[in-house]
Amino acid sequence: MKKIGIVTFHQALNYGAKLQAYALQQFLEKNGIENDVIDYTCHFMYTRNIRPIRVGKHHKLKSFIRSLITMRQVGIDRKKSVTFRNEFLNLSRPFDAKNIGEASNEYAAFIAGSDQVWSPICVGFDTVYLLDFAKPKQKYSYAASFAVDKLPADKEHTYKELLSQFQLFSVREKSGADIIENLINRKAEISIDPSLLLTEDDWDKISRCPVPKEPYIFLFSVRKPIKLISYALELSKKTGYKIYYLQKERLHKIDGIEYLDPVNATEFVGLIKNAEYICTNSFHGTAFSVIYKKNFAVELQHIGGRNIRAEELLNNLGINDREITNDVFPNINGAVNWERVDNVLLKERNKSKEYINKIKELIQNESSEVTV
Repeated sequence: MKKIGIVTFHQALNYGAKLQAYALQQFLEKNGIENDVIDYTCHFMYTRNIRPIRVGKHHKLKSFIRSLITMRQVGIDRKKSVTFRNEFLNLSRPFDAKNIGEASNEYAAFIAGSDQVWSPICVGFDTVYLLDFAKPKQKYSYAASFAVDKLPADKEHTYKELLSQFQLFSVREKSGADIIENLINRKAEISIDPSLLLTEDDWDKISRCPVPKEPYIFLFSVRKPIKLISYALELSKKTGYKIYYLQKERLHKIDGIEYLDPVNATEFVGLIKNAEYICTNSFHGTAFSVIYKKNFAVELQHIGGRNIRAEELLNNLGINDREITNDVFPNINGAVNWERVDNVLLKERNKSKEYINKIKELIQNESSEVTV
């Protein structure tokens, strides 16, 4: 049987994107599916998020000035991202919009996901992530996200046409399953993020720590914090532990915090594994804190919205007392029922394994029919 191709945001300059791609690839391999991450370069993603000088569609001058401030950090991040991809991901040959159609003859099937691959906005509505280049019998998804509760009216027809061709659906949120059911009257599995498919032992295989092995607080934000930094500073004052802050947009520095340059994704895992405490507003910061059973606190509310993904994860795991708010600084040393957490994750992993085995069976049957 030919390999399976994973179509996802493996080139994105954030740790979660790279680590979820790695995790899904490993999980498929564990379940007997040989695969490559399709090395597709999305022009929109590259120009808006990856190249050092970036100019947004709106507020062009502001985004240009911001990109100048963060240019050094983005440059470091790009190099480390390439290093991680080359060392840890099994990649296809390079593809872009001009030659992606050739992939349909080189792979048995494709899995779109995880991440916000079906968002109508975040990649400029690039329909490659809806597998427009593939044959209908080659189309599957895992934990794909629309990142919206409702599709834009002007794009509904395209979504309906392309999603109708999929063989099986797995999405990340209930809202995504509702969109599919309302749009094409099909059911979708709701699956956990690939990072949670792997265990602590699995992640230990690639974990590396770039800081001294002494008690420290790991501070990690992907959105502009509200009370997160204040919480970390107060925790540092109480414990005497140093704060290591991983955040690219250093528009101003705060006394009492040691800032880290962008790290390799393996070092991101190591920073969480070896931390005494984690303070974050990131989904993957939360997810890896759970995987490593760490003492952590999460700021779910951010300027512009709320981290629904992290909130849903914590609710599903029964961890409801770790949110930093304007009025509440949680007890980061509070007890967690880790046995319950492990049981929930085991159940979700088994559910994902059953779904992946359905894909494998369909592909093998299709391959047998073609051979005959």
